[in-house]
This record gives sequence, structure tokens and C-alpha cells, in this order.
Amino acid sequence: MPPSWEELVSRLVGRGTEDEAGRARRLQTAKQELASVDEADHVIINRRVEETVEALVGLLGL
Repeated sequence: MPPSWEELVSRLVGRGTEDEAGRARRLQTAKQELASVDEADHVIINRRVEETVEALVGLLGL
């Protein structure tokens, strides 16, 4: 999960891998996914890669 909606948009735009229509589709999908976050057993906030990986590895018990 992104730290914030603004950060998600910033990251997506910063990558420069999609045109405006592609970004709009990705952001619409993200809105739907974020709206269902309460259905998840665990949520990892992706602030920094190292922290995110550590949290994921911890959940996997590796």
C-alpha cells in the first residue's frame, strides 16, 4: 500500500512509463484496490524498499 494517494500518483508519474490514459487506468484500479484494504489480513505500507521487504519477509516467516 502506498504511504498516501499523493505519493502513489507521484511515483506513477515519475516513472514515465505510461501515457495519460494509461496512468488514469492504473489510478482507477488503485482506487478500487485501496477501497478494499479492510479485506486484507495484513497491510504493508511501502515507504522504503528495505522496510517493505523486511515486513514482507516477516509475514512469510523467512
